Amino acid sequence: MSPKPTRLWPDPATILERSRNIFIAQWDELLRLRRAVIKTSDPDNIHDLRVASRRFRAAMELFYPLLPKGSKAELRKSVRKLTRTLGGMRNVDEALIFFHSQAGTDRSADATLCHALSVRRTRELKRIVKMLKTFDHRALGRKVRKMAAGLNAETITLRNNISVPAYLSEAYLNQYLPVHPLLAGALSPEHRATRHALRIIIKKWRYFLEIVTPILERDYAPLLEQLKEYQSILGRMNDLAEFGLLLNKLKLPPTERTQAEATLLTEDARLLKSFRELSELKPLAASFQI
Repeated sequence: MSPKPTRLWPDPATILERSRNIFIAQWDELLRLRRAVIKTSDPDNIHDLRVASRRFRAAMELFYPLLPKGSKAELRKSVRKLTRTLGGMRNVDEALIFFHSQAGTDRSADATLCHALSVRRTRELKRIVKMLKTFDHRALGRKVRKMAAGLNAETITLRNNISVPAYLSEAYLNQYLPVHPLLAGALSPEHRATRHALRIIIKKWRYFLEIVTPILERDYAPLLEQLKEYQSILGRMNDLAEFGLLLNKLKLPPTERTQAEATLLTEDARLLKSFRELSELKPLAASFQI
């Protein structure tokens, strides 16, 4: 039986049309969630808005070299600031969930920590709502649509001597190539910075595939599922590091701080063991159909 022929990519015009649609759709989703957060301050909407901002940033970074110059830097800076502002709330909420789940018999100590986190959450929420109300979404939205309109074959040819399929192939390699040099070092307990860098690379790789899946009509589901597993473990380890930073900002009794820090170390060791097992059972490999 002859091998199944490789399915061809869509033509460049179709790729660009789908790229424009995704770029605008992700911006519109960001704005929808912004309105929802201002209206209700719902925690799920706040965290979904942060994810939407990251996805839009990933799309912008992918298309950045192809976009007209305009105000790209201003848009990039504004959305990055949005992501950072929302991150503080997310860390507090995740810390509340974690320490509640890890609470032992000393409920009074747990109550002290969680109360301190709740107070900080209130401050973060006020900061978020204030920032969202001043977020100049109308002016930025006009820039987004102008940039999307510039994603066409004529302007890209004038600015870049490269075809869109070739550009996407090169972009994929740039996502994949840094993984393996980082992976080996990330398995050592002391290499926290390497694990942090690997987490970011895997997250960007995953976002890239989620963006190009509807553009190229390819099935990257198995690889995406694998990346989610890696990102889940590495992301949780990064959460623990953020929880540690939060503890340093809270006024806690010494014994409670020591207990909380010990809990973080125990969980970090457990996650490192899971990370090693995952890397042995499901090693990462490139899988991008040209």
